[in-house]
Amino acid sequence: MFDLHPTRIAELLQLVTAPAFLIAGIGTFVSVLTARLARVVDRARDEDDDADDDTREPNPARIEFDRRMREMLALRARLINRAIALATASAIAVCLLIAALFLDSLTAVDMSWMIGMLFVATVFTLAASLLVFLREVFVATSMLRRSNFRPGRGALRRAA
Repeated sequence: MFDLHPTRIAELLQLVTAPAFLIAGIGTFVSVLTARLARVVDRARDEDDDADDDTREPNPARIEFDRRMREMLALRARLINRAIALATASAIAVCLLIAALFLDSLTAVDMSWMIGMLFVATVFTLAASLLVFLREVFVATSMLRRSNFRPGRGALRRAA
């Protein structure tokens, strides 16, 4: 049932090396995404702390700015969460692809169709993750273009 000749196993290990490197790349990408998510969460906590500050006088422009800022931060967090989920799904598909390559090579079962589908799923989920990440980057940079980012500066200072 299993063809475990050392030469065959060496060839198989060479075959699965590229997908293994893809897992490492996806892992690095997920690390970047989690770092961005941590910064967004910290920023949202800072915004909540600023909103709870009773020493500031009410300013309609500042209240609206803070509301929009919280909405943008929530959108960024949702986008990053989606990108992480898609990247993780891609890594899982790579793991399944490696397992399918081993099973196809070591057994008499033809899994070529499944291997092809897993590869396509890997590429599509990784591409989707990158697109969602790009959308999050656009949202983050649009926040910078709208004002100088901190209440009391830029557009808000002029409105006060």
